[in-house]
Amino acid sequence: MKIKKRFAFTASIALSAVLAFGGLQWGIPSVQAASLFSDDFESGSAGNWTSTTGTWSVVQDGSSHVYYQSGSSEGRTSAGSSSWSDYSVQADVKVDNFNGNNRTYVCGRYTDGNNYYAASISNSNGGTLEIRKKAGGESTTLATKTGYAITAGTVYAVKLELSGDSINMYVNNVLQLNAHDNILSSGGIGLIAYKTSAKFDNVIVSGTTTAPTSTPTATATATVAPTTSPTAAPTSTPSPTATAAPTATPTPTPTSTPTPTPTPTPTSTPVSGTLYVAPNGAAGNAGTIGSPTTLRSALTKIAAGGTIYMRGGTYSFSSPVTIERDNSGTSSSRKNIVAYGSEKPVLDFSGESFASTERGLQIFGHYWNVKGLEVKGAGDNGIFIGGNYNIIENVETHHNRDSGLQISRYASTATSMSDWPSYNQVIGVYSHDNFDPDNGEDADGFAAKLTIGPGNVFDKCISAWNTDDGWDLYTKTDTGPIGIVTIKNSVAYKNGQTSDGNTTTNSDGNGFKLGGDKIAVNHIVTNSVAFQNKKHGFTYNSNPGSIQLTNSTSWSNGQSNFAFDTGTHMFTNNLSFAGASSDKTSGTDVSSTNVWWKSNASANGKGLVVSSADFVSLTPSVVRNADGSFTLGNFLKLATGSDLIGSGTPSGTNIGATIQ
Repeated sequence: MKIKKRFAFTASIALSAVLAFGGLQWGIPSVQAASLFSDDFESGSAGNWTSTTGTWSVVQDGSSHVYYQSGSSEGRTSAGSSSWSDYSVQADVKVDNFNGNNRTYVCGRYTDGNNYYAASISNSNGGTLEIRKKAGGESTTLATKTGYAITAGTVYAVKLELSGDSINMYVNNVLQLNAHDNILSSGGIGLIAYKTSAKFDNVIVSGTTTAPTSTPTATATATVAPTTSPTAAPTSTPSPTATAAPTATPTPTPTSTPTPTPTPTPTSTPVSGTLYVAPNGAAGNAGTIGSPTTLRSALTKIAAGGTIYMRGGTYSFSSPVTIERDNSGTSSSRKNIVAYGSEKPVLDFSGESFASTERGLQIFGHYWNVKGLEVKGAGDNGIFIGGNYNIIENVETHHNRDSGLQISRYASTATSMSDWPSYNQVIGVYSHDNFDPDNGEDADGFAAKLTIGPGNVFDKCISAWNTDDGWDLYTKTDTGPIGIVTIKNSVAYKNGQTSDGNTTTNSDGNGFKLGGDKIAVNHIVTNSVAFQNKKHGFTYNSNPGSIQLTNSTSWSNGQSNFAFDTGTHMFTNNLSFAGASSDKTSGTDVSSTNVWWKSNASANGKGLVVSSADFVSLTPSVVRNADGSFTLGNFLKLATGSDLIGSGTPSGTNIGATIQ
């Protein structure tokens, strides 16, 4: 089961890769995380481990020694220090017999059999991955993904990564799931075979904070396909976390790598003008990888076309980080703030007080790219955009005390729409669990409201578990109409409360709120999904204009799936099912291609009827990929034979959203 032996058959592939990419070396990452513990069991003993249940022994498996749980009851064993907090634990896992559909765990922050976090694999539902928590003896699934091929006799490199309240699960070095929980703060590691017979090898525990080394170079990796022998384990397209029930975890498809705990390198060679920042950086440092500076300092020094690489770890702030109005790139030379490789920089603003001036990251300048960050805990908005032509990509923003991300004017003196933020792109951003503690009525996932110009776009975004709305495009008479906003390929669910149940009577809980104060703005929404929101799925919110709503699906919302009481809206290929109240659909039903839900039944001009049989699954699942995009899998996917397939316009177009 040794990784080097599992990958031996790829020698010819590796040789080709070396010839193509000179300098590729298996198992020698350019940045190495600090190792806290490792065990490959080649000593023939398991002296580092304490088993409490099951039948454990070190046995020969091919040419390797492995740690084997052979009993049919639950087997638990543990190692490490109770003081460990932020770290990753990885093990090669081969299940010989699932004895049905039982689970096998790699555990972290393990105190005993009743308290731990776990990365779980099982063969149920075509293969299931889970992040699980057991606290005080009570088990909870924090994130799940089905349809990932898990078979007996195949080796999988399973890794659980713990950093603060963030929990990641990797399989074969590809991020699959993400969750957040803060109940368990420290503990050792554990291996659990719950009624399975399973073999474990190459256990490695690494600290999640990495130390800077020399200037990075690109590293090539070979993609390896699964087999049933102890060779390479499968690669699969990673799938939000959005989470929850459903879960999300975020990502372009990375390839399998043969090193057990690689620390990633930047996705491209740093350009001229590169600066490096780190949680332990100092403002007076040069900003090299060996002498990193601070984020605030780097923002004032980076030139147009330059890149600020942020090392992984937590950056703690007690006041906003601001990109000033006169600090801009150009259309041909953007300024960039980018996570270093796949390390995760976390901007933590929980030290701020609750106040409208206490935002997190404020972008008042133009032509900035921000990619791969996590922003949390701000006293107001997590991210606030007041400039133009900015791109926010693959970012997670959560647990802020107002909207996770807001686009509005940078100052009250900007009274003309020509001075309002325009042509910004928000791509693959996950905004969740934002809650304003005064009344619960302001914290949306995304707010593009009040004072924004034209051309702002949201694409492939997730908004979930926010106390107010998923998206809020509110207008008011004081400032008048705003620019048209485009939302596409996005999902809003479970808004109106946080994932731990915080809500108020003032919390609106709409999925997509598209107006306010009876001001007409012709927003555009395409290929998007709303489900299980507290109030409406999609609502005009008194916008009497001509909103274009195309190929979107709304299911099981607390009031109407679609609420458009007045206006000349344009509806094309939309699908509604099982809303608590009847849809209101003022406007044009283009070619009778919309299937509404009215009086607890389908309503369609051509007699189309929707039922649960039209869907492959109605079990919510939202899984975030590593690039920030997401998939719903079989959830709300039209089943083979559904008469909604091909019934839209143009001819052959399906009715409803397609996000699989």
